[in-house]
Amino acid sequence: MLTELVDYEYYSKTYEDSSIPESSFKKYSLKASSKVNYYTSNRINELILSDNIRNTVCEIAELIYKQDLLKTNILDNSSKEVASETVGPHSKSYVNKSNLQSQHILSESELDRECYKICYEYLVHTGLMFRGKRICSHIQ
Repeated sequence: MLTELVDYEYYSKTYEDSSIPESSFKKYSLKASSKVNYYTSNRINELILSDNIRNTVCEIAELIYKQDLLKTNILDNSSKEVASETVGPHSKSYVNKSNLQSQHILSESELDRECYKICYEYLVHTGLMFRGKRICSHIQ
């Protein structure tokens, strides 16, 4: 079993994204690799490691990173922002940005479900997600 399925070079050059800073990438790559390994019953090894698998890890890593970023922003930024302002008998409406952001934060079970969906989308046709018993077709 491989514990880190993607490195930053693949993420930035082949997957062509840079949402996750290089200094944080290993942390999120390991988390995403762990989820992919779990959903594929630890079947991934060097011989079958493909771009399809690496792209799955990149997308899951970004999802986890963005969720962590939302949580951090809510803790750091609980200020109100002006939503609308009327000049004639002066009126001002505010919106609490943390309330809006918190609507996008997934619970642990929702995050797991989203990670599974990504994994399923990329890997369902590879046989890596199959959890049943394999039956050999050549046995009479």
